[in-house]
This record gives sequence, structure tokens and C-alpha cells, in this order.
Amino acid sequence: MTNNQAKRLGELITEALELRKLDVKKLSELTDIPVHYLTALIERNFSKLPPSPYVRGYLLKIAQVLRIDNNILLRAYKQELQVQSLKVSGPKDKLPSNRYAFKKTRKKTIIIWFVLILLIVYLGWQANHFLGNPQIEIISPAADNLIVNTPSIKISGKIKPGDKLMINNEEVLTDKTGYFEKEISLQTNINTIEFKVKRFLGKEIKVIRQVIYQP
Repeated sequence: MTNNQAKRLGELITEALELRKLDVKKLSELTDIPVHYLTALIERNFSKLPPSPYVRGYLLKIAQVLRIDNNILLRAYKQELQVQSLKVSGPKDKLPSNRYAFKKTRKKTIIIWFVLILLIVYLGWQANHFLGNPQIEIISPAADNLIVNTPSIKISGKIKPGDKLMINNEEVLTDKTGYFEKEISLQTNINTIEFKVKRFLGKEIKVIRQVIYQP
């Protein structure tokens, strides 16, 4: 094969540029192909070009702008690759394996961090349900050393849902809001009522109320 035949692709592009009264710089602007890649195509410096799949895309753009049959350019490119014993685009050709790797890795990393942050926030919010100090609001008896003249008293109050309530060492269930009430029989004189509230993995608090029954 002669030198002119080897430069067939470059000649095709050069002749089309002259016909359209364009130069390489203008062709670069119209195709978004870097000037140095266009120059490499024209001058047959294929070692300076990206992988074949990219070059084929460049040739399709060039053919469209210069109004050349793209098959002619692709055929000329393939022939010149064969002459130079370079790899021809085929089933084994692949785009660079890391073309989208960075974007995919970055997206995956963002998702992982987002999930971790949500998990930390959720665990922090849930931790208060299992750890920390419980609280109790005693509605009745409203005060310590309360004097009554009835043989029983209804005690009531509110704790946080999920906490465990013991009144005089007997577990008392609450409703879904944490409200509780219980009727307690009284003995004459001083009656001690002990409230104990325990959080699942947290601390326990104890409140004492004394009720004085005077018939």
C-alpha cells in the first residue's frame, strides 16, 4: 500500500474541508472534537487518539458536518488501522472501564452516607425511648401528706409510653398515651404509696406520696 493510500482518511477530511471552506479549528467548533484529535486523524497519528469506539463517534460527527458518507470515513479508518496493525473496533473493544466508574462510585458513596446518617438520627431518636431518665406526672394524690376521709383513693398520673410503672411493687399498665389510674384501699392513719418508673435500658426513679386516712 502506498503512502497516498495510507493517508486516504486524512485526504478525505482535508478535501471536504476545502470544499466547505472550513479549517480544522472551525470543524472542532462544529463537532466539539478537540483540535489535536482532528489533527491526529488527518495526519494519521492514531497513537494519539482515544480508543476506537470514541474515534468512530468522532468520524460520524465529522461526516455529518462535512456531508460525507459516514461509511466511507469508517471504512478508510478501518483500513488504516489494519495497515498499522492497530486494534479494530469489534466485540472485544470496550470503552475505558472507568468511564463511569467514578460517577457510580460517588453516587453509591453518597447513598451509603445518607443511609448511615438516617440510621444514626433514627437510633439517636429511639435511644431516648430505651435510655435516659424516665419521668412521672402524678395527678392524684396531687400533694404529699394528703388527708382524706374515705377508705380508698383513686391514684392517677402519666408516664412516657414504653416505661414500666410499679405502684407499691405492683405493675400498673398504662394506655397508649402513658396515662394510668388505680384504686387503692387505705388503712387508718398514714398510707405510703410508692411510685417507681423504669426505662427499658435506662434508669429508675422513685416517688413517694403519703396519704393520711382519718375516718
